[in-house]
Amino acid sequence: MRRNWLKKCISTAAMLTAVSLLVTGCGSDDGKQSSAASSGGSKSEKELTYWSMWNSTEGQAKVIQEAADKYEKDTGIHINIEWKGRDIKKLVAPALDSGAKIDFFDNDYVFLSQQCNKYITDLTEMSKAAGYEEHALPVLIETTKSYTDNVLKVIPYQPYTTGVWYNKDLFEKAGIKETPKTFKEFLDVCETLKNADIVPMTCDAGDGTAMLVGYQLGRYVGQDEVIDIVNNVKWAQVPEVKKAAEDIYTLFDKGYMSKYAPAQYPNGQNEIGFEQAAMILQASWVPNEIIQNTGSEINWGFFPWPTVEGGKDGIEASMVGAQGFAIVEKSENKQEAFDFIQTLVTGEFDAKMAQSVSSIPADIENTDWPKSVASAEPYFKDMTKAYVWVVGLKDNTDYNEFIQNSVDRLCKKEITPDQFVSELGSLKK
Repeated sequence: MRRNWLKKCISTAAMLTAVSLLVTGCGSDDGKQSSAASSGGSKSEKELTYWSMWNSTEGQAKVIQEAADKYEKDTGIHINIEWKGRDIKKLVAPALDSGAKIDFFDNDYVFLSQQCNKYITDLTEMSKAAGYEEHALPVLIETTKSYTDNVLKVIPYQPYTTGVWYNKDLFEKAGIKETPKTFKEFLDVCETLKNADIVPMTCDAGDGTAMLVGYQLGRYVGQDEVIDIVNNVKWAQVPEVKKAAEDIYTLFDKGYMSKYAPAQYPNGQNEIGFEQAAMILQASWVPNEIIQNTGSEINWGFFPWPTVEGGKDGIEASMVGAQGFAIVEKSENKQEAFDFIQTLVTGEFDAKMAQSVSSIPADIENTDWPKSVASAEPYFKDMTKAYVWVVGLKDNTDYNEFIQNSVDRLCKKEITPDQFVSELGSLKK
């Protein structure tokens, strides 16, 4: 039976008047003593403050609020939620520096691990006591620990993966029976779709084009070398840069990309919803975004970005990530915050979160994936190497604007692959 993440306590009055009821009414599912207070619905003096990255109207927020209401009903502890939205990235550090009383907060798990490390507490012992890692995807735990000296400081939730999302019905119409595993096979699929009068692929400018170039370069040389190329301006020194640029240029030059691509977000991805294109390389939130934007009922398929001949990385390497929860080091309610977080990242509320926003469950025991992302499930557990966003192509903020500009111009065929290499190679360290 699943662990009961909510911890119990016994109020003084109840101890004096109803000991027998406590034995039968406050036991945990597995019969073990839990550590956080449970007052059977009576009001506790404790209140936790949680700064959330969501807006109160979003699907994630509704599930979190429902979980907070249940936690208060079960323990008497109120969760004071401040819905900060995406601005939390700019707000939380100054607030903590000024002494704001925040018990826990959430954001992208890499951001929490790298940018907020000094503010957040070690969760290793609480995690072990709760058996938390038995429920978590190993690659996410390993990745978040890698940023914090192999100490668990962030609890990942709402995982995502990236790859090619496609319309199964359009593939079937073109007579395509198998998804491509190599880039050569991918080009063959594009040609088959084009010959069937189906636009093979589309993308948006910005992250969409950066993802194409980043993935292709990452397949050739691996993420560490991509980051080295970016940070040390090695574009002209690594032959695979030109190879990757040529490969992506080919997609546009041969008419495998929509004539509108790269489009202004979200117009490119919406082409999938309107069945104006068959494939897009994006993260696992894109099917839900397309459904919301277009009202479409696409029969979704998925496959990882294909391998390249002589490349370093295969389909085990993917942009796998998650949002995450972190508990503030100065919080006086660490255990209570941890217990509440467990109710969100495992079991019932994790499943509700996934179904509510068509996302991947965080708890590996929740195997019922939402229909729109279910086709990624067979690949997900084999993704053992976590790429960062756009495979590190945006690792250096000093060069982001220049790199993105060159990537977009390459995809618009405004510059050739040779010019792409020369242009970025001229940047100064």
